[in-house]
This record gives sequence, C-alpha cells and structure tokens, in this order.
Amino acid sequence: MDKTGSLGKETHAMKINTLDIFIQSLRKRLVIPSLRFWIIIPLLILLGLLTVTLILTYWLTGQFPSTLLIISVISLVALIGPGLWLTRQLIGRIERIIHAAELVAGGDLTIRIDDESDDEIGRLVKAFNQMVNNLDRLHHHQDLLSRTLSPAVRQSLMERGLDFRGITQTVSVLFVDIRDFTRITEAHHSPEQLVFFLNDYYSTIASQVHGGGGIIGKYGGDSIMAYFGAPTPEAPAKTSVAALLTALALQDAMAILSERWQVLGLPPIQAGIGIAHGPVIAGPIGSAEQFEYTVIGDVVNLAARLQALTRNVSGYSIILSFETYEALEEKLKNQIQITTPQAYQALSGQDKIRRPIQLIDLGEVLVKGKKGPVHVYGVPDF
Repeated sequence: MDKTGSLGKETHAMKINTLDIFIQSLRKRLVIPSLRFWIIIPLLILLGLLTVTLILTYWLTGQFPSTLLIISVISLVALIGPGLWLTRQLIGRIERIIHAAELVAGGDLTIRIDDESDDEIGRLVKAFNQMVNNLDRLHHHQDLLSRTLSPAVRQSLMERGLDFRGITQTVSVLFVDIRDFTRITEAHHSPEQLVFFLNDYYSTIASQVHGGGGIIGKYGGDSIMAYFGAPTPEAPAKTSVAALLTALALQDAMAILSERWQVLGLPPIQAGIGIAHGPVIAGPIGSAEQFEYTVIGDVVNLAARLQALTRNVSGYSIILSFETYEALEEKLKNQIQITTPQAYQALSGQDKIRRPIQLIDLGEVLVKGKKGPVHVYGVPDF
C-alpha cells in the first residue's frame, strides 16, 4: 500500500475518532445539562414563542401589531438582559467553589472563599469553608500522630484495625542504651540541659534507625528498642542485615554526637547495642483508649540482655545473637571474618584497618532470663 493511501486511512480514522468524542460529549451534555442550559434555554424558548406569535399575527392580519411588538421587545429586554447577568453571576460564584474544591483536592488546605451572602450559595460557601477548616485540623492531628506512629504502622492499623491479638512475625530487634547514664544525670547540668541532651540523643538514634528501615518500638529513659521486619513481613536476611548495619551506623553517629556535646560542655557518651533475631508478637498493646504498637517476646528480652552484656565484656559495644548471624545473607557473611578474641588482639593496627567489619566469636555466655547459655558474637570497638 502506498503512503498516500495509508495517510488517507489515518486521517479518516482520526475524523471518526474526533466524531465519536464529539458525540459522546454531546450525549453527556444532553443527559447531564449544565446550569447555563437550564437558565438560558427557557429564555430562548420564550423568544421563540414570541417570534412565532408575531409571525402568525402578521400572516393572519398582514401587519405587525405595534402594541404586541413593543410588549415583546420590552419583555425580551427585561427577561433576557437580567437573566443573562444573573446567570453569569451565579455561574461565576459556583465556578469559584469548583476552583477552590480542586485546590483542596490537590492538597491546598489554606484556600478559603470570601462570600458573605445569606442565599443558598452563600450557605454552601460557609459549609465549604467549615469543611476545609476541619480538614486542616484533621491534617494537623494526623501530622502529630505520624510522629508517634511510623507510616508503616499507621497503614497496618488502618488496614487491620485494633487487633489486640497481635501477629506472629520474625523480626530483628535492636536495643541501645547509654552507659553510666545515672552518673551523667547526677553529675551534670540542669533539667533543661538534660532534656536537650536526651532529645538530641533520641533524634540521632531515630534518624539512623529509620534510615535503616527500622521502627522505634519503645523509648525507655536512655534506652531505645527498635525492630526490623514488622508490621510488614520481610525476609530474615534483610532484617538481620538492616539491624547490623544500623548498629554500625549508630556507633559512628554516637562518636559524632559525643564530639558535638564536648564542644557544648556536655559529657561524651558510650552506648551498648544488643541485636537478637527470632519470632515475636507484633501489634497494638494496651487498651482501645490508649495503646502503643510494639513487639513482645523472648527475642526482645534477649536483645535487652545482650545490650546489658556489653557493660561486662570489655571492648565490644555491639553484641549479637547466633540466630542474628545465621540469618545474615550469605553474601555479607562471606565478607565478614569470624575470629577469636585472642586472634583479633594479635592483629596489627593495619590489619584491623583493612578488616573494618569483623565478628568475634565470644562463645556461649549466660544471660539473665535464659535457662541455658546462648552463643553470641561481638563487634570489636575500633
């Protein structure tokens, strides 16, 4: 087929498509006529009737009745002129409401319509402004709630509701706690400075945890519990890697935080971190009036005990359970060298620099709350 024939078919198809769109638009307007239709069409019908009357009178009598003609002209002017003006005013006010509603739908909650009239449209405007005020207030409340509940938790609660039975999920739990916090609070500064101290500390921890894909489960004085893998279930390899990398990032963040605090005259800090991996119950804990979304289970207790263990095992600020190591992706496990405390101490400074991430097999240790010993690994401080 030549190009001319092909172009002709394309043009014909475009015409048919354009005609279909026009017909659909016409049907829509006939089925759902606009406000202009209901106001202007009756006026046009009246004009048509007057015109037909004048034509019939002329056809029957051979002349236009001057009185009827004058009355018709005056009536048309009196009806059509003010009618068109009122139509324009009415539609203009309605279009302002439509435009404002489109802005609100786009997220602009600052828009308000200035209309003080007491007619039906004025009442509609007042109701619209009140609705936007309520939406703005609700948005403000939602913003406050988003700081107490993570987006993932909020979405889970919206989908599942307040199911206090909880859901069994496999997660990685991270506990971080400031060492000698009691000594710091007793020896330094006013309550105001202590609040600044804690808020700066919490902000630093939360930033690293959220950046690693975790959720803060509980603030407890100077300690924080975070978890990875709930409420949305994730692969164990992903959650354990996220928890370990977050713990390493927290060490660097704590060092920077301590330097900043020393400049401000605040004491430097050290923190212990424990990581455990396993099944927990995830869900809202409390009552329908007041609750918190968190995870509970033996894994949470173990992470807290491993964090406490860092106080007694010198040189290790991060201790993780055997299950956490086993859950790591094979690719990462192949990059991490497992060694003994003695072998690590025998390494030179250069060797330690060349191997920035190492796990020291600390063997089996006794921790409070466990019937038997648990196998743990430590990340050496460097």
